[in-house]
Amino acid sequence: MSNLLLVHQWTGYLVSVIVLMVAVIAFGRAKDSREFEPGLYRVTYALLILQVLVGLALYGLAGYWNAAPLVAYVHPLLAIAALGVGQALLGRARKTQMAADAHRLAGRGLVLSFVLVLAAIGAASVPV
Repeated sequence: MSNLLLVHQWTGYLVSVIVLMVAVIAFGRAKDSREFEPGLYRVTYALLILQVLVGLALYGLAGYWNAAPLVAYVHPLLAIAALGVGQALLGRARKTQMAADAHRLAGRGLVLSFVLVLAAIGAASVPV
């Protein structure tokens, strides 16, 4: 169980860096007015989905509902919110007609996801 927790912690940092990098790419594509293709954004959110699923598995298997409130409630809610907000804005971006606007919207979703992921990491890192 401790190995899975270690993997979850370190991949959380990795996923947050990837989300930030893809957000920068999204805004660069908006500036260049490239055609909107959601493939890179979907892969990024797939990584975030895997991270959240591993976290939920840890939550259930290790009994983290008995942990400190920041770990038991705030951390998972922020992680799920990061995923939900990002997916919602990506869905709106896919329906947008202008490619530059679609990339900006996807980039905003990634930035919001990044902020929520950092908040989730911070909530889990606060000493109790």
